[in-house]
Amino acid sequence: MRVLIVEPDGREYSELSKRLEAWGHAPSRAASAASALEALKRSPPELVVASLEGDGSPVRDLLKAARDLERPCPVIVVTGSPRMEDAVLMMKEGARDFWIKPVDTRRLEKALEMLEPPPTPRPSRDAGPPSIITRSSAMERLKGMAVKVAASGAAVFIQGESGTGKELFARTIHFHSPRKDQPFIAVNCAALPENLLESELFGYEKGAFTGATRSKKGKFELAHQGTLLLDEVTEIPVHLQAKLLRVLQENEVDRLGGRYPVAVDVRVVATTNVSLEQALKEGRFRRDLYYRLNVVPLKIPPLRRRRDDIPLLCEHFVNKYNRIHHCGVEGISPSALQALQDHSWPGNVRELENVLQRAMLLSDEPVLQPAHVLFDAEEESPDSDLELMTIGEMEKHLIHKALSTVDGNRTRASEILGISVRTLRNKLKEYRESEEVPPSPFP
Repeated sequence: MRVLIVEPDGREYSELSKRLEAWGHAPSRAASAASALEALKRSPPELVVASLEGDGSPVRDLLKAARDLERPCPVIVVTGSPRMEDAVLMMKEGARDFWIKPVDTRRLEKALEMLEPPPTPRPSRDAGPPSIITRSSAMERLKGMAVKVAASGAAVFIQGESGTGKELFARTIHFHSPRKDQPFIAVNCAALPENLLESELFGYEKGAFTGATRSKKGKFELAHQGTLLLDEVTEIPVHLQAKLLRVLQENEVDRLGGRYPVAVDVRVVATTNVSLEQALKEGRFRRDLYYRLNVVPLKIPPLRRRRDDIPLLCEHFVNKYNRIHHCGVEGISPSALQALQDHSWPGNVRELENVLQRAMLLSDEPVLQPAHVLFDAEEESPDSDLELMTIGEMEKHLIHKALSTVDGNRTRASEILGISVRTLRNKLKEYRESEEVPPSPFP
């Protein structure tokens, strides 16, 4: 927690800050109550420990400012010259407590334990839904599914390559659900070391392990009545997957070192960018957990499968970074846009956003030109368009590419592919009837 210490004596601050840092907190100093007012405006802390000055007027102003914050901040007043009338006055003004110097560190530790961790900000009721920018029929269908299932509490499993917008879909589900005014908490399971992941997800009690000087709620408890996004869930170690499965089945969490379970009400959305079939086959992901999470599956297509979205996304990102960087870019030239549409986009929408931001920062012209569009060299592999492609997807890709090359002539396309015209006709019919793939542009 962030702890603001209002203390003119540098030595006293140093001793107290060292103890707070040892407990894992982030102390900061204001030399007077007046300067602490500015600190409150810049970055409100979770606790203020304020030394009483003079007649107490500056501290009274500080107490009022702490009360008037959007999230009121508790203030503990300390003094080396205690007087009953000061204690009564400070408590009337809203102080959490009134202590005598030197500060009893055990008492401070107890006060910190009793404070709740800062809650996740809740979205405003007036805030609009997350923006999924697309004209792709496949993406529009996925958006419709996401909105439709949002009203339920069913688990949703979102699959897709990195940068395709999996978290955006998760936020869309949260926004359209009855939980929209409750916390949305995202956990990147791949970014946390194994020894931290368990405590981050499930929490722990004081004394559960060395360094656990206070109890801590896990992400499941913090997301109570809201939505928890388990990003890259397949990266969770197998032995923790069993504990996660129990939470999903029983709707209760066992903290590390806890004596009894804690009931939770959480809507879980999970994502992965790896092949689930391969993870299941290799035993890296439990099948029972997969079935528990995969109630509603959403598979987001990569950007190279929906190139018609690129102009829309470019317009969105140009407007966004004009606002942020004041670039004054008016548009993208046809040749630059063609270069963007011809790229394979292994990093998907995230890569497109980075490339456009870079182009806007480097350009000194109002219209972006091909020279401004710079791709990373390692992303220019001619085989990148075939990454993470199944045999069936590769077959569709080759058939449509062959037809495009010969302007839709099926006889010539079948000769190029080495198959009969009848086989080609049956394949195209199969693709048209598929719910997952848009119809072929060729008759």
